Amino acid sequence: MTRRKPFDRRRRRFLNLSVLGAASLLVSRGAPAQPAIIKLPKKITLKAATITPENFPYVDGFRSWKNAIESRTGGDVDFQIYHTAQLGDERTINEGILAGAIHIGVGAGAWAGFVPAYNVVELPFLIRDMAQMYSLADGALGVKIGEQAASKGFKVLAYFSAGDQHFQTRKAPIQSLADFKGVKMRVIQNRAVIDGFRALGAVPTPLPYPEIYTALQQGTVDGTANDLLTVTLAKFYEVVKFFTWSSYVVEPRPVIMSKAFFESLPADFQAVLSDTAREAAVIERKVFEDRTASAREEAKKNGMTFVELSDRDKWVEAMRPVWEEFGKATPGAAELIKTIQSS
Repeated sequence: MTRRKPFDRRRRRFLNLSVLGAASLLVSRGAPAQPAIIKLPKKITLKAATITPENFPYVDGFRSWKNAIESRTGGDVDFQIYHTAQLGDERTINEGILAGAIHIGVGAGAWAGFVPAYNVVELPFLIRDMAQMYSLADGALGVKIGEQAASKGFKVLAYFSAGDQHFQTRKAPIQSLADFKGVKMRVIQNRAVIDGFRALGAVPTPLPYPEIYTALQQGTVDGTANDLLTVTLAKFYEVVKFFTWSSYVVEPRPVIMSKAFFESLPADFQAVLSDTAREAAVIERKVFEDRTASAREEAKKNGMTFVELSDRDKWVEAMRPVWEEFGKATPGAAELIKTIQSS
């Protein structure tokens, strides 16, 4: 069996070309080396919040965005970053954005409570890999999610990466669909994931993120599913020893604001916010890729064994009825699923 390398040259080339392409486009259009500074009628504060720790790439993306916005506005904007759930959990942050207490966040699983069709990106094995995810997020899928978000009061400015998700297990590696049968897997409280894991034969067990380590340590669950960077940051390799490359979920994460707040801002500042958000997303994705590549070596040094799925096609076929049912049951989801499948 040929080992698939998830951080291979194609994916790195994709990111490098994205950065070079953006730079070339600016040069070809004659963009100034130093963008013009805009002045606002009054100084404003932007609060950006995430539940992730300070060393997670979201924060790198926010910091890049902060520097760009503060530079482009000559200090008229104070861009404040709150990480590690300092302003509350995901739902609290989303509610705070709509209420105006928080200005910027990153939509994830809890955001689907406001924009239900977004859950399509949590459907196991629907998005193939990182390259497809980037293309979808920056193209038709990103536009359509943004349109649905707007009807719920959100403005989507760009899409960060949360990497691709894989399986981690305590007792034995998952290499085939048969291996997944009866395995008690920790999942997020998300119907798309729960229904998907059940269809694949596992026993999905919803648990909050802070409880994962202890649940694995005590054997409450047999495994979990995360990106490799999260595995190393949380030191899950201390309680699970097998890592299965699966890319079972590859999810774009929308950078969100209140639509009403965004539209209340001066038009030239709206343009700066949008442009610099997309620039920050390119940087955040590159940081994620780079840190994930080094995370693999850290996990291996700490005794984690890496394997791959031998029968990925079977997992995909097992999921098709779940995709179809989700599309029928969730308004707006069928259109998004079709967009993904046709890409």
